[in-house]
Amino acid sequence: MRIATLQNIAVSYVATPVLRGVTFGINSGERLGLIGANGAGKTTILRIVLGREQPQEGTLLITAGTRIGYVPQYVEADDDELVIDWMLADYTSRGEELRTSEEALANAADDEIETAMEAYQEARDKYDLTNAELWPERATRTLDSLGLQGKENQQVGSLSGGEKNILSLARALMEEPEFLVLDEPGNHLDFMGLAWLENFLINFKGAVLIVSHNRHTLDRVAQGILSLEDGKVTRYEGGYSAYRATKLRQLIAQQADYGANQKRLEQLEALVKRLELTARARPSMAAGKRLRARRSQLARENKQAVEKPNLDTSAIEADFGVEKTRANIVLQMRDYSKAYGDLSLLENVDFDITSGERVAIVGPNGSGKTSLLRDIVEIGDWEHDVIRIGPSIKFGYAAQEQEVLEGDRTILQEIMESEPPSGENAAFALLRKFLFNRHDLRKRVSDLSGGERNRLQLARLMKLKLNFLILDEPTNHLDIPARAAVEDALSEYEGTILVVSHDRYFLDKIVNRVDELEDRDLISFDGNFSEFWNARYEGIQRETARVSTRGSHRRRARIERADQRTIIATLERRIKEAEAEKEDLETQLAAAFEQKDNRKGRTLSHQLQRATTMLNGLYDQWTAKA
Repeated sequence: MRIATLQNIAVSYVATPVLRGVTFGINSGERLGLIGANGAGKTTILRIVLGREQPQEGTLLITAGTRIGYVPQYVEADDDELVIDWMLADYTSRGEELRTSEEALANAADDEIETAMEAYQEARDKYDLTNAELWPERATRTLDSLGLQGKENQQVGSLSGGEKNILSLARALMEEPEFLVLDEPGNHLDFMGLAWLENFLINFKGAVLIVSHNRHTLDRVAQGILSLEDGKVTRYEGGYSAYRATKLRQLIAQQADYGANQKRLEQLEALVKRLELTARARPSMAAGKRLRARRSQLARENKQAVEKPNLDTSAIEADFGVEKTRANIVLQMRDYSKAYGDLSLLENVDFDITSGERVAIVGPNGSGKTSLLRDIVEIGDWEHDVIRIGPSIKFGYAAQEQEVLEGDRTILQEIMESEPPSGENAAFALLRKFLFNRHDLRKRVSDLSGGERNRLQLARLMKLKLNFLILDEPTNHLDIPARAAVEDALSEYEGTILVVSHDRYFLDKIVNRVDELEDRDLISFDGNFSEFWNARYEGIQRETARVSTRGSHRRRARIERADQRTIIATLERRIKEAEAEKEDLETQLAAAFEQKDNRKGRTLSHQLQRATTMLNGLYDQWTAKA
């Protein structure tokens, strides 16, 4: 059943079109991901769906009685407000509205009774419709079920970022919604929190519309992708990877049509010019008629021309050049410990990174990942007893909270005055690569958005030509095309990388080793993040239920379990190979598109379609066996 429909929605701000004829629908039980560049209009679409903004053109249809739950990007609460009070804010508001209407009815004059009765009945219906008297008990039960038990009487400001995300979800669930709208719900969640959220959304019985830049979450949760580009929405079936593959295939086909159409228009334009010369040289009614007919044809075909295809690549032009080093030791830690008061985070840790390694540090929020990076940056030195950094190693730091930037500086000053100092023209040339224009140069760093600050500190790193990058959540606040641009630049980077990130898609492309913070130590795993996750948490070594019978039944069970493990291991190996093939085909297809090699693109498109179908089949087999 269709629960929400947007039809030809148009919105402009200060005469600038943001949405132009946006049309899509969502059905009960359907999970859709909404993606688009920062500033494309995703938040505007959410506000329209929630009834918080009216479109200037078009219509929104929501099935009568549909309960909508909203999970905003940030908790909309005062830091000193108690968790339980914030959870019950709507209940309190409806209760007060009901009591106010009761008092107004009791004190109404004879000629006001009818109006007062209508107001009372409306407040009563609203209160009863949501079973508001059950909310106090429901609030406690919901908090408990989402892992926030015992937090009822804490102040909202005392919660971690991840806990605030879960709190937003808890409040959205209070009205038992049939339609859940989420805006970047994975912000501040660690890997376990993201895995929990993804499983929750997969099992949610109602409809889901989620705005996210987390491509792995979109792959797991979304059954369809709504791509917002140039003010219009196009729907693609499947998760993010399926969307990406489909779009690449469509772009190749569109590019071939565009090339043929442009050639046709060039021929018509040339014909019109010849007819114009002929009409001037030998004027006649017949020549004028032919000229007018061809001009009309050219205008008509220009109006109906095939749009030029554009790959959703970011305008960011990142290139983290490296200062060469012959050193093998990049980082060496011996007996490193970290504690805050009585809270011990790490104890007697030994940790080495050699030249060219790409290492991710993972672990729950609050386990000490950022503290470890900060200590490496602040006290790491070849002469240090605990944290030694190679003498020829030149490193830079991209901080999660961007504290490496000076808030009182302007954007231009931040680049000009960072080492090595540079002139205004050189600084602006670099800043342009990270989407800053001349009007931005005088902005103070303290006034920038999270995304702008992140782009600025990445620009600083690019300027420094470092051979060791220390990165703490480097893709935070970046849209998907910008994340892909940073990934591509880091993939080609020849130096050493140490990174903390919750972006699984990013880690799979960048790192070749994962170190997990566990029991106040670092446990190393060779491989990318998905390989680490499968080995550590998906249970590659899962066994079937124990068999209590003896003799031949027990031996048969052991054989079956061994066979099962062999089958699963084989499937995982084939999945890894198929994913690598699919990624390689996508890269080749994007290159063919850029080179306008449509013949090669069509061939690669068919190969990519077959590879995607095979990969989906392997995943289905793995799910059934595992």
